[in-house]
Amino acid sequence: MPFHSHATLLAFNRYPKKPGRNAFMKIAVIGTGVVGLTTGAGFADLGHSVLCVDIDAAKIAQLSKGLVPYYEPGLQELVTRNLDAGRLQFGGAPSHALRDAELLFVAVGTPTDDHGEMSLASLWSVIDRLEPWTGDSVKMIAIKSTVPVGTADRVEARLRSRLPEECLVDVASVPEFMREGSAVRDFFDPSRIVIGVASPETGARLELLHRRLPGGIIVTDRRSSELAKLASNAFLAVKISYANEMAALAEQTGADYPSVAKIMGHDPRIGPLFLNAGLGFGGSCLPKDTRALVRLADEAGAPQTLVAAAVRANVMLPLRTVRKLEAALSDPGRRKVALLGLAFKPGTDDMREAPSLRLAAELLRRNPGVRLTAYDPAAGEAARKLLPGAVKICATAEEALTGADAAIIVTEWREFRLFQAEDFKKWMNRPIIIDGRNSLDSEALNAQGVVCIGAGRLPAIPVEQIRLPGELLPKS
Repeated sequence: MPFHSHATLLAFNRYPKKPGRNAFMKIAVIGTGVVGLTTGAGFADLGHSVLCVDIDAAKIAQLSKGLVPYYEPGLQELVTRNLDAGRLQFGGAPSHALRDAELLFVAVGTPTDDHGEMSLASLWSVIDRLEPWTGDSVKMIAIKSTVPVGTADRVEARLRSRLPEECLVDVASVPEFMREGSAVRDFFDPSRIVIGVASPETGARLELLHRRLPGGIIVTDRRSSELAKLASNAFLAVKISYANEMAALAEQTGADYPSVAKIMGHDPRIGPLFLNAGLGFGGSCLPKDTRALVRLADEAGAPQTLVAAAVRANVMLPLRTVRKLEAALSDPGRRKVALLGLAFKPGTDDMREAPSLRLAAELLRRNPGVRLTAYDPAAGEAARKLLPGAVKICATAEEALTGADAAIIVTEWREFRLFQAEDFKKWMNRPIIIDGRNSLDSEALNAQGVVCIGAGRLPAIPVEQIRLPGELLPKS
């Protein structure tokens, strides 16, 4: 049931009366990661007055100068444009966020541990430090962070229990569905906008705020909104893991998985998205959200066995790739191997739970002595802090590939698709490519003397015939 006293219900007439289609809000955003900053800069671009705050003073100082401290296509330009126009500001204490704002978006991190327990420490820190405000209008707080089901209810109850009676607040769940690498595009062209509320007044206000965006707006209750975010990411994780398991089966049976995926994708009940085989999912959302959903479901008495299996399958993928390399390259412990791409996906420098981390660790564990080089167009510096010290981070792909006995395409950056067979043959000691993302034209490369082994497909050259120069081939 909605948490509203009789006095609170009467107070909802303090909302602005019938705001016009072009009415602009004063908005505050707490958290300046990709989600928070894109949300703030995006609404500023739509004409609203936006203040972004963060407990990281150094980040706020950098943003105040117009410098975005991470790589996200289009975000730098969006921030600069609205900062120059005066619609976007940075600074102030998070505790003061509701003094002038009508609406506060909370977009702080909610990481999970290996057991799926989600940490809400940053969220509660924000909520418990919000200071009372003057005036008689109802303040709205929209939680964009991914949270366990029931969090919005608890946040509202907690605020109402400690704020003065005249400080009226209504909490909503407005989950984000942005993808790193395309967050700006996803803000301005969302697939859907979900608004979870306990009062129709707040629902109407938030619906009006989002009406200028083209995505369909779904207004529901808060708990359904919170679960929908977790359920969506968990479904994608299941689909990705299914694709990778089918790719492994294709390799064992001589089928070509890309052809299988194309056939499946033409079925409108399945669709073509998220059917590509590869090294699995990573990043800030899918791994933590799937673990969180599994834990939530176990505690609720409704175990999610499919999602749990998808998580386990994803963890095994780097080992499968290492074994594929070991089958193609004799004695990898005496060889040089290049990793191309380190971020969890192209278009970002995010290394959180990137498959490259597990892959590098597995290569070094199974093949002590292997010399690993690595290159990523955006994530080199971030990777340097997380990868084992034995991995040499290179400034260019050519540097990483020079003298390599094999290479693994870990992240499908466009730059790698532009390489020709002659590039690999010129740079590498022996051009053996494990294409972990099926991003290259393996048939063309194999025809030109480059051994290219994709995911879910067999190489044109039998694996047992692959040897380094100077090594004897088995007698026929």
